[in-house]
This record gives sequence, structure tokens and C-alpha cells, in this order.
Amino acid sequence: MRYLIVSDLHGNWPALEAVLKEARGYDRVLFLGDAVGYYPDANRVLDWLRSVNAIGVMGNHDIWLLEIKSMQIEGPVLEILAWQAERISPENRAYLSSLPWTAEVEGAFLVHGSPLDPLAYLEEIEQAREVFDKVKHRWIFHGHTHLAGSYLTLEASPRSASTYSEGSPQGRLVRYNRYPNGGELIVAPRARAIINPGSTGQPRDGVVGAAYAIWDAEEDTVEFYRAKYNLEHVLARLHHEQFPMWLYERLVLGK
Repeated sequence: MRYLIVSDLHGNWPALEAVLKEARGYDRVLFLGDAVGYYPDANRVLDWLRSVNAIGVMGNHDIWLLEIKSMQIEGPVLEILAWQAERISPENRAYLSSLPWTAEVEGAFLVHGSPLDPLAYLEEIEQAREVFDKVKHRWIFHGHTHLAGSYLTLEASPRSASTYSEGSPQGRLVRYNRYPNGGELIVAPRARAIINPGSTGQPRDGVVGAAYAIWDAEEDTVEFYRAKYNLEHVLARLHHEQFPMWLYERLVLGK
């Protein structure tokens, strides 16, 4: 089975549309949280997730939208979520409400942030080492940081795993690889991986485009991609809905 993996869509329909035009050869969709927030087209994004019966998990922006009426709304991030909450369809609200914090697919663990805390950022070698020690799944897929990359560890003796060393010399050996420009990861039989496909809706690794990945569960591979699209389409939507222009600037810079 081959899976299209998307994360942190954030209401950016032109970005998701670019992924759908480019991605090929997948059987199911995995969604790692944050369908809403930032950009105006949360309904279109959620319509698509429902239409493909995506296997998904809850993100921080998703839960904030659902609970926005109980929150003190300060700053543009929450103001946008309040705007979206007024316009989201009942079907899409129900879909968001149904998302679990974690899910499992073919032995893989899905979460938005960290397996140890779905709302926490997993962005350091030491954090990955702790996850590998406490979570026994071979594959872990997460989002939240908007950075495409992988943490790898090898279930072997320190001598045979020495090529995977990085960071602290104590404890489990872990290596981090960045994939802002795409690339293929082949995971060895005794290796384990924590994978972030990057953000489809708002990448933050300095490369413009919509990030996504394809996981082949039988071949033990993950292919990272960055789909290019016309950012002016997003700009037009931001102008039309009078959203702040820094949202466009982040797309132009890719961070």
C-alpha cells in the first residue's frame, strides 16, 4: 500500500491543489493535522479530506477552531480561526470533531506533534531519542514543525549502529536528515524512523512550494516532494478576504 501524506494544510487550497495535480501512484491519504488556520479556504480543504476518506489526526489549529468560543481572541492567528469557525460547514465541523489525537496505520503511529504530547514540537535529537525509547512503533509520522525531515535510529549494537550517531554520545544513536528539496529515504530492515513530510500549506524550511510525501509500506521507502504553484492565487484570496499580507510573505520566503 502506498500512502499520500499531507500535513499542516492550513486552509491553503491552491497548495493542496498543486499536490493533487502532481502526486501519483498512491492508494490512501494520511493527514497529520492542522487542516485549518492561516489561509481562507478551510472548507475546501476539509471537503477534500472527507471526500477521500483520509485517515487523519487532530492538530492544534483544529482543536483551537473547535474551542474558539471559549478562548480569548487576541492576535491574527486566533482572529483567523474565529473567522473560519463562523464559515465552516456543519459537515466539516463534525469531521474535525471526529479526529483522534493519534492513529495507527499498518503498524505506523500518526500524530500531529510528538507521540509523547500531540501538541508539542518534535524538533530536537534529544526529543527524538526519547520518543524512540518510549514508543515502539517502527514508523512514526508527525507534522507541526512545518519542516520536512526524518529521524533515524538502528535497533542494533553500538558498533553496528555507529553510522547513525549524532548529538549526545550517551544513549541511543539518532541521525536527522532534512528534505526541503525532496528526496527518497530507504529505511533498512532494523531501522526505525520518525518522518515529517513538511507543511503543504505553509513550509518553514526556506523552500517555496507545497510539501508532501509518499510512503510505500511494502518497500519501506518515503519519497519527499515539493510541488510548485502560483502563489498569486493565494494572494488573490488573501486580498479578497482581507487577510494579513504577512501570510503571503511567508509563502514567498518559504519560512
